[in-house]
Amino acid sequence: MTIIDGSTHAGDLPDDLILVDCRNVMDDLEASSRKVADHPLKGAVHIPQSPWMFDSPGLNRGRHPIPCRSVVAALHQTLKQEGGTLLLLDDEKQFFHTRLYYLFWLYGLDALLWNDSIERLSSLSGKFRESAATLPAEDLERRGTSDDADKNLLAGMDAVKAAVDDRDVLLIDVRARTRYLGEEEPIDRKMGHIPGAVNIPYGDIFRSGRMDFDALEDMRSFLGSFREIIVYCGSGMSATPPFLVLREMGLPARLYGGSFSEWITDGANSVETGESPLNERIVSQNE
Repeated sequence: MTIIDGSTHAGDLPDDLILVDCRNVMDDLEASSRKVADHPLKGAVHIPQSPWMFDSPGLNRGRHPIPCRSVVAALHQTLKQEGGTLLLLDDEKQFFHTRLYYLFWLYGLDALLWNDSIERLSSLSGKFRESAATLPAEDLERRGTSDDADKNLLAGMDAVKAAVDDRDVLLIDVRARTRYLGEEEPIDRKMGHIPGAVNIPYGDIFRSGRMDFDALEDMRSFLGSFREIIVYCGSGMSATPPFLVLREMGLPARLYGGSFSEWITDGANSVETGESPLNERIVSQNE
């Protein structure tokens, strides 16, 4: 699993890249189709968000459950049926390609991730091959449990419950600050954040539209003081870019697949609003 851009790794890439177009509009199939049709990428295979990036039944509850292994493996096998190296791409500052990349990684399947603008793909044009892949029917059999997933990459609700009372585990909420504080909530039925979580908003890890792997370097000492880091968002989708930045930093990060939308399905789970004491350290470092 490798993340590349227009200025790195280019000379080391194979000459059989298959473009995997992950551009979508969240929860809107028609808008996603229009987006791709209006700006098509020659030779690319477009991947709809459902059931390939989230699916029900899946490994967790919440708004966008992680698909079981059979679904992700069927997609990967179809894309690779004629050989080639998968290159996942999306618009700038998006997360559908990072979500699919995470799912492939979760189940031990190979792919490359394009962390750059679509315009800069022209620098690799001589390495592309046109794909004739036809996606599997969506009524395929769902098989697999969380036991099939890499536990070093995925955290479930039980792990998060334990983390709330564990000072050696850091919970990071990457949603907008107003949602973290509980000042507004446009999607979920409860407002606030998981107790003890700190807030590093999604947008903080981007520079010029792409993931900046140095964005959190000024927090390395703080982040590195924890035995483990668990990252979450509203449903496990937009948390994937911050998760990847933390992993690229060499930090022991896991993604809470169900995220806040799953957390609030258990009435026994409490929710905090306002600033958490630990988050004040994050805020002060960024002022």
